[in-house]
Amino acid sequence: MNMDVRQGKFVGVLDRKQVPSVKDFENVSLPKPETIVLPNGIPVYIIRMGDQDVCRIDVIFSAGRYNEEKTMAAVMTNLMLKEGSSLMSSSQIAENLDYYGAWLQTSASFHNSYVTLYSLNKYFSETLKILDSLIWSPMFPEKEFEILVLRRKQQLMVEQEKVQNLAAQAFFECLFGASHPYGRKPSIESFDSLTRNDLLDYHREYYIPKSCMLLLTGKVTDEMLVRLSESFGRYSSDVEATKEKEISITMSSDREIWVEKNNALQSAVRIGCPVVGREHPDFVGLRILNTVLGGYFGSRLMLNIRENKGYTYGISSSVIGQQKGAYLSISTQTATEYTQPLIAEVYSEIEKLRTKLIGEEELSMVRSYLLGELSRLSDGPFSVADAYVSMLANRTTFDYFEKQADSIRNIKSEDLLCLAEKYFSRDVFYTVVAGDKF
Repeated sequence: MNMDVRQGKFVGVLDRKQVPSVKDFENVSLPKPETIVLPNGIPVYIIRMGDQDVCRIDVIFSAGRYNEEKTMAAVMTNLMLKEGSSLMSSSQIAENLDYYGAWLQTSASFHNSYVTLYSLNKYFSETLKILDSLIWSPMFPEKEFEILVLRRKQQLMVEQEKVQNLAAQAFFECLFGASHPYGRKPSIESFDSLTRNDLLDYHREYYIPKSCMLLLTGKVTDEMLVRLSESFGRYSSDVEATKEKEISITMSSDREIWVEKNNALQSAVRIGCPVVGREHPDFVGLRILNTVLGGYFGSRLMLNIRENKGYTYGISSSVIGQQKGAYLSISTQTATEYTQPLIAEVYSEIEKLRTKLIGEEELSMVRSYLLGELSRLSDGPFSVADAYVSMLANRTTFDYFEKQADSIRNIKSEDLLCLAEKYFSRDVFYTVVAGDKF
């Protein structure tokens, strides 16, 4: 660091005695995507951002766990895409992606399956061929399928021993019913009954152009769009997109559930209730209210139950909006002897939200936190891609996050009090505990 001899000071040294100025967040605004449609009808959303010659392709299929006839078919089909195609084996796929400096990931949710490829622009044509082959012509080799099934069964057996997973499963069964996709739990038997042919059938029905969307983000060139159209646009299928079934939700009449796990060192606690979905005007307000309750590190649950009482290392709450049902979920783990006091404190904090206005200082802190989280969505092309994948997957409009920002800025304590009174009545909550007897 240079020194200014005339003043005897180091140039550029921060004056740490002076408090930095505080500024409000500017408007949250994401770049609007271009849209083209490939010859076979696949919509492509294009976000041209960034200075580096890199790009990301997100392939989204309406192919999730909600509609599957065989449990785990959606997840296993998605995982097996990388295990070999008509052009190359699984090892060749991995070697070629590594050679071109590309990275591939797959995942499946209740309503969608995703394949995401990160690639250098100069190798776009080469990596696109790999992506094309594993999506449209996977082989689902028997040996790799058997290995994957065995691995997933072992993972499931380990997961079934954890109290937090036992509590979560019982909680979702309470909210939706054991036969509903949101409440149905995977089992060892579901893997045993699954066959390679089940994956072939699932792929044939759901991995089709009419169920597909593409998002291309980064330093996108017109030449890349030509290559994409020649690749993904050449596939045709007479198969119509399968409409999602309407499956009834059966909530439990029991509001308090205990799942026994003998000799568990801790108990896992889940507390929550059903709420309105994303399409409802109260949804964003409920997410703001949830942030006050337990949605960030300075929340009331953290300050009371972690900092003041010392019942747990961490506690959090969230409002989750699935397409067929939304809910509030509070989760934590605690020593067995603190289970009942912890539950009492959670409901005490919920009751305070129903009876007392949130102070302006606290609400201002929450506003700043939430707007800061939203501002991260525009922090680079791939963060923007994450935001658009979320909007496409949840079938929301492209101004969804801008509307959230407006709600955060304008909501008042009186509005949050009304929402708490409306949705947080004690008799709508479920309490689930998994662990040893307390």
